[in-house]
Amino acid sequence: MKVYVLNGPNLGRLGSREPDVYGATTYRDLVRLCEDTGHQLGLEVEVRQTDAEYELVAWLHQAADEAAPVVLNPAAWSHYSYTIRD
Repeated sequence: MKVYVLNGPNLGRLGSREPDVYGATTYRDLVRLCEDTGHQLGLEVEVRQTDAEYELVAWLHQAADEAAPVVLNPAAWSHYSYTIRD
C-alpha cells in the first residue's frame, strides 16, 4: 500500500531555519525516517513538500483519486487555508 506524507510551507527548511526553535533535524532526515518506518510496516511511503498551496491541493486530489491514505502536515496553512480545510 502506498501512503503519501504531504508537507506544507517551510518544512523544506528544517535544520537550517531557526534550529534553536525547530531543531537540527533536516528535511532529508525526516524523509528518511518516514520511508524507513513505512518500510518496517510494509508500506510504500512517498514524502512530498511544497511551498505552493495549489500544488498541495493537487496532491490531495491525486491521493483521493487513488484512494491512498495521506499523512498531512499543512504547516501554516492549517491556520488560514479554507482550501486545505475543505
